[in-house]
Amino acid sequence: MSASASRGRGRGKRVNRTDIGPPEPYRSQSMAIIPEKFHQGNKENHITNRPPSSTTTAPSGRKSSTDHCKSTSRSSTNRAKSTRSFRNSIRSAVPDTSIMSIAQRPDQGGLAGQKLKLFTNHFKCNIPRILKCHQYDIELEAANRDGTWRPAKKDDRFIVLRKIIEREHFPLVWYDEGKSLYSIELLVDLKDQYEITIKDKKSDREQKYRLLIINLVKSYDIQTLWDFIANKIAIRPRDPIRILETLLKQTTRATMVSVKNQFYDRQQELDDLGDGRGLAHGFYQAMFLTKVGATININSTFTCFYQPFNLVDFLCEYLQHNIIQDGIDEREQQLLLRKVLKPIWLETHHTDSVRKYRIRGFGASARQHTFPRIVDNANEDNQERQSVYEYFLEKYQIILKYPNLPTVELYTPPNKTQFHYLPMECCTVQAWQRSIKPLTTDQRARVTRKTVVNPTQRYQSIMDIVKLRNFNQDKYLIEIGMSIEDQQMLTVPARFIAPPEIKYKSGRDGQSDIVERINIGKWNLRNRFQKTKTIERWACVMISSQKPNANQLSIAKQFIDQFPYIIRQYGICFQSNPIMSSDPANPQIIHDRLRELKEKNCEVVLFILNGVGEDTYKLIKYFGNQKLGIVTQCTDFVAISRNIRNKQLDMYLQNLVQKFNAKLGGVNGMVSLARALTSSSTKDDIFMFFGADVTHTTCSRDKPSIAAVIGSVDSTSTQYASRVGEQYPARGKISLEIIKDLYQMSTDLLKLFAQRNGCFPNKIVFYRDGKRFVI
Repeated sequence: MSASASRGRGRGKRVNRTDIGPPEPYRSQSMAIIPEKFHQGNKENHITNRPPSSTTTAPSGRKSSTDHCKSTSRSSTNRAKSTRSFRNSIRSAVPDTSIMSIAQRPDQGGLAGQKLKLFTNHFKCNIPRILKCHQYDIELEAANRDGTWRPAKKDDRFIVLRKIIEREHFPLVWYDEGKSLYSIELLVDLKDQYEITIKDKKSDREQKYRLLIINLVKSYDIQTLWDFIANKIAIRPRDPIRILETLLKQTTRATMVSVKNQFYDRQQELDDLGDGRGLAHGFYQAMFLTKVGATININSTFTCFYQPFNLVDFLCEYLQHNIIQDGIDEREQQLLLRKVLKPIWLETHHTDSVRKYRIRGFGASARQHTFPRIVDNANEDNQERQSVYEYFLEKYQIILKYPNLPTVELYTPPNKTQFHYLPMECCTVQAWQRSIKPLTTDQRARVTRKTVVNPTQRYQSIMDIVKLRNFNQDKYLIEIGMSIEDQQMLTVPARFIAPPEIKYKSGRDGQSDIVERINIGKWNLRNRFQKTKTIERWACVMISSQKPNANQLSIAKQFIDQFPYIIRQYGICFQSNPIMSSDPANPQIIHDRLRELKEKNCEVVLFILNGVGEDTYKLIKYFGNQKLGIVTQCTDFVAISRNIRNKQLDMYLQNLVQKFNAKLGGVNGMVSLARALTSSSTKDDIFMFFGADVTHTTCSRDKPSIAAVIGSVDSTSTQYASRVGEQYPARGKISLEIIKDLYQMSTDLLKLFAQRNGCFPNKIVFYRDGKRFVI
């Protein structure tokens, strides 16, 4: 019997494809240097990376129906057959194995400090113990003009499915916006196929869709959550958690903008960031399994979206100049297409309906771009030509405000062969498109001021979110018998421990230790650093966007004169006057200047950045740190000028010199361990500190995720070594939060620690994404 013949709602067979191997592994390029002997040791100890076995569903065929709102019954002899291609199940990057268990905390907590209770941003979930959830494989497709079908757009799927559910009176089901539908009862009475025609409110166009319910994939018992909490099973039940998280999103997803587990109110006004982007305030929700049971974690979150501006205003904001007066040259056009415009959706509102387009390029201005005037029965060769400006005046009675600006060349996916040349002023950036482009330094500072709040404000913000969310009135939660204890956050016992002490060298003799006490994360820098370097040769280069005037050069000279004398009090000494120069912000000139200074044996180059952007800063770091291997320290001319004027240069350099000394291989201060290691069991311990994180831009073959691990290399934990690697996905844009080479990177750093100290640490503190634990 074929797979399609045996398929049925609630009793369909699944075909285990054991012959299908794992997908291509994520390729990682790590800087970790691992001796060959280490790899041989892995082979000898049979250390392997085994992916979990894969279970997939056999394909089945289905015929499509063309009748409006027509459904094909399961009981029909001529069954609708799916043409769905074979699809592998999703694999986790972390194997499901109980071979390695998470280390338990070795003690019941200390006694030092003042006891108190901390509010956590967790709320207890009451989940019924007897509950089964069923996962169905589905397809949502949109009809093409020729009668064929294509996958529906992601933004349309949720709306289409909700309308079908309401019209057909489905039992309780919820949807993951992909290819899975979930239910707490077997859908034996549903049909294989449903069709619906929906009229777009903006464009007034009708679009036909169909829902194909392919088969039952698997049933999940929610009891496994309780078994895991009670330590009856070792493997975390990820699938049941994912299913319940999907259910929690249903009501919110219908009214808010959803970005994975984050939600943003569509009615809010974005906080303008100055380059065509705005900051939206939303919330994050996720489910966790803890000692007290299942909890839902709620937090405030912020994300950047493109502002829904007219395209002319958007480009003025992005380019930071008035394109109406200055125009857009060829270089700026290419920059805009490459950096921002190609993935953005644009809308037009000059017709009776709203239409959506993607941009392909720029054309001539609305006055200059012409095309044949459409005249009935006219010979194509003899047709009169008209400009875009004339067409809009005749067709829509619109007098263009900016006819001298370039037109934009637009197309409607998936048809990439038919283009429309429209005026910029008739295009608007579609609302709620997320921007993943990195923020500038000024934008990061603005975002920090907005997002970093005190604990009381954060507490109130989270409680306001919970009140708005109103979990216990959510129909999906009510249907499955789930509730949230949302009146108060869960609390955990804690201890307020006295802050550590920081040791510096005495400013008088430079030998004896001076202890600085910390006051709520702050302390004064009044003494010398623990370890500094004497600089024999150095240089100072002023990089300007325009030729600096006499006043600017004078301010730079004051700074250069005062710089060595101010930082001498911290123990950094300069043995010569600097080599001084002033250059334009040209990449080749910057590279040549650094190479010249490297040849002159300069140990460090101080840059004064005058009116240049972050691209120049990145070039300096790339040329200095990566290509030529020379220490660079950048300063901002505006900040220098302001601090000299206000006679606060000492304070400015106090912040700068701490980074400066670290770059030179120095040690600023050391944490006094006398107070921290008072227990007899820890006095002889050797600590090593690790830190690890993964940074995602847009994870793809072109832009991989960057994984980094750092580890302390000395007994004082003040100096660190790093290992950085690129993590490429097998295909598509799938970001991987797991650090693939963590084992190799950590091993290399441990060996480096042993080389420096003559022994391995017996205590490791590992910081990962804000979470820390002691091994």
